[in-house]
Amino acid sequence: MRLTVTEHYPLTTLALCCAVLLSGCSVAPDNIKRPRLADLPAFDRSMLLTPPEVNEQQLDLLYQQILTLQPAPQTRQKILYRLSQMHTRQLEQQELPPAQEREALQQLIARYQQLLADYPADPNNELIRYQLARSYDLLGQQQACLEQLDAFLQRYPQSDLAAEVWFRKADIHYALSQYQQALQAYLAVLGNNDVSLELHARYMAGWSYFKLQEFEQADEQFLRVLDHSYTELLLTEQQQPQQSLRDEVLQTLSISLSYQEQGHSLQALLARVPYPPGQRPLLMVAQLYQRLADFLAEKKLLAASLETYQLFISQYPDTLLAAQFQLKLIRHYLDDADATQALAAQQRYIELFGPGSLFWQRATVTELAETTPPLLQYLDYFARNRYASALTFSGQARQQAFADVVPLWQKMLAVLNEPLLQKQQAAGDYSAADIRYLLAESYAGAALQDDALALYTQLGFTATEPGTLFTAQDAAYKALLLSEKLAQQHASTAQRHWQLQTEFVNVHRSHPAAQQVALQQLQQRYSEQDYYGVIQHSNAVTDWPLPTQSQTALVQEAQFLHSQSELALQQYAAAEHSISALLSQGAADLSADRRKLLTEQLASSIYQQAQQPDAPLAAVQQHLQRLLSVLPDSAYHEAAAYQQVEMARSAGDYAAAISLLTAFLQRYPDTERTSTAKAQLLDSYEQAQQWDKAAAELARVAAESNDPEQQREALYLAAQYYQRSGDNARALDSWRSYANRYPQPHLLAQEARLQLVELYQLQQDLYRQNFWLDKIAVFEQRNAAQGNERSRYLAAQALLELGRHESGLFAQVKLSHPLKQSLQKKRQHMSAAIKHYEQSMQYGIATMLTEAQFHVGELYQQMAAALLASDRPKGLDELALEEYELLLQEQAYPFEEQAIAIYQQNSRLTQQQVWDQWVQQSFQRLATLLPARFDKTEAYSGVAEDAY
Repeated sequence: MRLTVTEHYPLTTLALCCAVLLSGCSVAPDNIKRPRLADLPAFDRSMLLTPPEVNEQQLDLLYQQILTLQPAPQTRQKILYRLSQMHTRQLEQQELPPAQEREALQQLIARYQQLLADYPADPNNELIRYQLARSYDLLGQQQACLEQLDAFLQRYPQSDLAAEVWFRKADIHYALSQYQQALQAYLAVLGNNDVSLELHARYMAGWSYFKLQEFEQADEQFLRVLDHSYTELLLTEQQQPQQSLRDEVLQTLSISLSYQEQGHSLQALLARVPYPPGQRPLLMVAQLYQRLADFLAEKKLLAASLETYQLFISQYPDTLLAAQFQLKLIRHYLDDADATQALAAQQRYIELFGPGSLFWQRATVTELAETTPPLLQYLDYFARNRYASALTFSGQARQQAFADVVPLWQKMLAVLNEPLLQKQQAAGDYSAADIRYLLAESYAGAALQDDALALYTQLGFTATEPGTLFTAQDAAYKALLLSEKLAQQHASTAQRHWQLQTEFVNVHRSHPAAQQVALQQLQQRYSEQDYYGVIQHSNAVTDWPLPTQSQTALVQEAQFLHSQSELALQQYAAAEHSISALLSQGAADLSADRRKLLTEQLASSIYQQAQQPDAPLAAVQQHLQRLLSVLPDSAYHEAAAYQQVEMARSAGDYAAAISLLTAFLQRYPDTERTSTAKAQLLDSYEQAQQWDKAAAELARVAAESNDPEQQREALYLAAQYYQRSGDNARALDSWRSYANRYPQPHLLAQEARLQLVELYQLQQDLYRQNFWLDKIAVFEQRNAAQGNERSRYLAAQALLELGRHESGLFAQVKLSHPLKQSLQKKRQHMSAAIKHYEQSMQYGIATMLTEAQFHVGELYQQMAAALLASDRPKGLDELALEEYELLLQEQAYPFEEQAIAIYQQNSRLTQQQVWDQWVQQSFQRLATLLPARFDKTEAYSGVAEDAY
């Protein structure tokens, strides 16, 4: 930089001065006559009005002429100093060839040196020495220049030119690679507070530190330059020079930081150097990070470059610049085909700048509008990718995968629904309805069923925005399916499911499943036994409002439920009509099983009409005959035929009854009614008084038939007829023969044994009676799988009788001395009786269970009483007798307690609606044994007559 210090004087004044100098400094010889005033020409006043035009060459010539006149020393000194300045200015203004320029400079140097030598105390020497140093500098004589600069600073340390001199000195040292001296000189410039030089001096001080490898100090100087230049950019309009300097400094600072810890060093630098106005502008900070990252990337230090971005993002996560830097990271990873890092960076973008982040809470509309497109892009990618991945899993892994995708859909919806973005159209091509649908799907996959149901319901019934991935019908149907699942898990949600079904049928009738849903409601009514409701609403399915979409199978099912409800409500005539219509209209579409069922139900409806108590006898006969003729193979044929027999018998037409029974037994030789029919046939024979003939015939069949089964049946019937005819001896032989020869069928064998018991009872043959009672019990236990309610009843009754027998033997044993023997015998009978009673109770026949349980309790009570009433040993004194009494009480007490417990157990059967004489007697015994609890009279307080 060339600086010139000159003084400007008016030319008129300069001319006058020259005239004075010439007149005052010249010495005229004595022989020369001086002119007089009168000899002078007249004064031209125009000279005062128009100053003469004099250029520097003329002025230089004039000064030279004055010097030839040998002016006074002071005048000469001033002229010489003035000439030096003029020559300096002329040299600066001229464009001379290098050789001429060097020669001119050397002449100037010679003049400066001569002036300094001739006038060492002249006050203008400050400028002359400065110009001398400058001239050496221009000649490239840096050492000579340094000597003059040092001399200047030594003589004029407080000079106004000191800052510039320090700066020129620093530049020379720096050029000579004398960085320590250069640094000291630059710092001296800064110490002079010269605003014009401060920026460049600080910049070069930074470079000096850099050359000395004092990077942190260099960084501080560079940063201060940037701070100052950034402030200047804000305050002035001259941005181009400042921007050029900034670019250069940013580049230099990036180089310095690259030698250190890159981004971490920049972080430390920014924290270490305060920004004079206060908070350092974020744009400036971002520019520092950006330039460093660019430089590192240019030098192939990619990891450090990326880390620089990351450091800024970590320190300023809630700023738009951080979002922009994050996008740079993502673009780098994508350009580098590093999918893993790119995905991680995109995920980080979502975390830092998505809904719920600090950035999202503080961002302006403009900032949100800029960050939203990539945010939606990344959210959409991750959500759809994870959604597709979740579909490939199963079990718990699938559920967790869907749970992970839920927050992504939620964030997308938060972005799309952000009020600040509604006018910005930042959503682009994203459909909020589709996102809500995918969120509902994810809720369902994650087993968040309530959330899924709420969203499906909204999309299916209340949402107004259409979707591209689904229809409202689809969403509504999924809501319905999910609601059904929840209703199966939690009964409390059944009502909600019902309401949803109703709304689905009403709103989405065109859906292919709508008629099915209506049928499901009908089925639910049926399962809840709301038969009237089924009949009332079956037309909601059968008369579907969209005939072209009506499904025949669903209509038939509704008609079927309608008919079943009529059957359940015993509307048999209506049921017959409905079933007949269903069989005739949809016969081709009915399955074989359904057709079979309906056919049987048709028979049932006809049969049940014949069972109505108010039906006329003729109508009953008509129904039965219609059933037998129209549906000869129905399951009700047997019942109808049997009912005809009963009607004939009820009318006293035994001949007809015998005929009907004969036909019945031929068609149904082995059914549950067979034995009864045979009994009725016998009864009919009895009413017809044909016993002997029937018995003889049956005996002949039993003796002559080669069919063991026929023999068995004939023997059985013969025994019955003999017994009915009063021939007990033959009846006894027949029953005994049957019981011994035919233990199977078990049920008939049990009946035979029962007859033997009764016959021996008539003969008062207790031993044989008990023998066959025991056989009944043993064979029932042995053939339990073949037994039925009747056989179990017989077995329970037999065991009860055996228990009674043992109870009687128990009661007959009197406890006497020796007590041990009688007590043992009594215990044996007690144990045997209890065993029979308990076996009887195991069959669960209520009427016998209460009696058996009562007798067990009674046995314990009687044993306790027997012990207390037993004979006392003779010869005991009073004390011994008292001890014996106590001993008996101790023995008797457990029996009494056991009796109480069993009576109480019997009494608790009232909770199962069981009440008979044995339960009543149990309460009576408890009233005696525990009067405080059971011997109480109920208090009746009357009926309140006053209203509350």
